[in-house]
Amino acid sequence: MKKLLLLIAFVSFQILFSQNILDLDLKNVELQGMKPVKVNQEMKDVGITQNPFITNNPDIISKIANEGQASKIKNLYAFVYNNPKDDLHDGGVYIYEFKTKSDLQNYLKQNFEQSNYRVLVKDLFYIRIWSDYSLQLKGKETSDDHLNKMEKYYTELGAKRIILKPDESIITVVQ
Repeated sequence: MKKLLLLIAFVSFQILFSQNILDLDLKNVELQGMKPVKVNQEMKDVGITQNPFITNNPDIISKIANEGQASKIKNLYAFVYNNPKDDLHDGGVYIYEFKTKSDLQNYLKQNFEQSNYRVLVKDLFYIRIWSDYSLQLKGKETSDDHLNKMEKYYTELGAKRIILKPDESIITVVQ
C-alpha cells in the first residue's frame, strides 16, 4: 500500500510540474502595427487551420520546420502576426517542443544568429521569436521593440535567450 501511495505521489508530482507547450502561449502580447494573421490558403495547404496554431502531426511539422527534424519534435506551436496593410511585414513565434534534450541541443548547433529573430530555450522548448517590421516612424514600434517585448514575455516565463553561432557565409571582408 505504501508503494502504491508513493507511486501516485510521484506521478502527481510529475503531472503538476511538467511543462505544457500551451503554458508558453503568446497571450495578450500586442505588436504595434501588426495583427494576428488571418488563415489564408497557403497556411491551409500546410495544415495550419487557426492562429495561434498547435500540432503534434509529424507531416505538418515537417512542412513548417524541416523534414529532418520533424521526427524529433513532439509539438509545434505558432502564432503569426502581420501588417494587414503590407504583406512584407510579419512577426511572431514558433515553439518546437523536442522529445529529448539531445535533439534540442543538436538543433541549436545547426542554427545561426540573425538580426530579425531571437532564440530562447526553456526545458525541451526551442522558442524562436521574429519580427520583420521595418517601419522607422517616430512614436511607432520597430522590429527591435517587437523582439524586446516578446523576449521579455518569454523570459518572465522562465526561458533563457541563446546566442547562436554567427552565420559566416554572409560575412564579407572589406579591404
